[in-house]
Amino acid sequence: MAVLDLEDQLSFYMAYHHQQVNVWIHTVCVPIILVTSFALATNSGPLFSLFGSYLDSYLNVGVLAAVGYASFYILLDPIIGGIVSPLVVGSSIIATDLINEYGTAGNYIAGGLWVISWILQFIGHAVYEKRAPALLDNLLQALVLAPFFVIFELVFRFGFRQDLEQRLKVRVNNELQKWIAILFKQKSK
Repeated sequence: MAVLDLEDQLSFYMAYHHQQVNVWIHTVCVPIILVTSFALATNSGPLFSLFGSYLDSYLNVGVLAAVGYASFYILLDPIIGGIVSPLVVGSSIIATDLINEYGTAGNYIAGGLWVISWILQFIGHAVYEKRAPALLDNLLQALVLAPFFVIFELVFRFGFRQDLEQRLKVRVNNELQKWIAILFKQKSK
């Protein structure tokens, strides 16, 4: 799988998220997990000083991770990545402000929402997909791509990029057929 191949990346992730209820669970929970992860990562504090002012508080793990996510999304798809990157980085800046303002209470809220969202996603996989989540096969890829997957699900839902959606459906169907064949092979042993 090519790291910067949008279709490779999305088809891998979509093969684990094809059941609509689970997709909707992820559509709600993934952004919550992303923003709360940024919020919790702001506790690193500034990693270095560039500005010598309050702006240094934004040089934390959360904001720098958001810049990394945004950069990856732009490399995968310059148009959609360029549109969502300000939202990704902006959410990390807002998360920094909220943790700076609310401290421990903000951390408890972020941590609670993070845990609940993960639990809901695991339930979605167990009940609706009947398959382990993608993160068990490729942790880093699943964590980084999940928010972009949600964006593309919304892009497709609003009728954009239909050509890409159709190509992905074919690839995902092929991957699911391979997975089903492996399951039947294992059960017949």
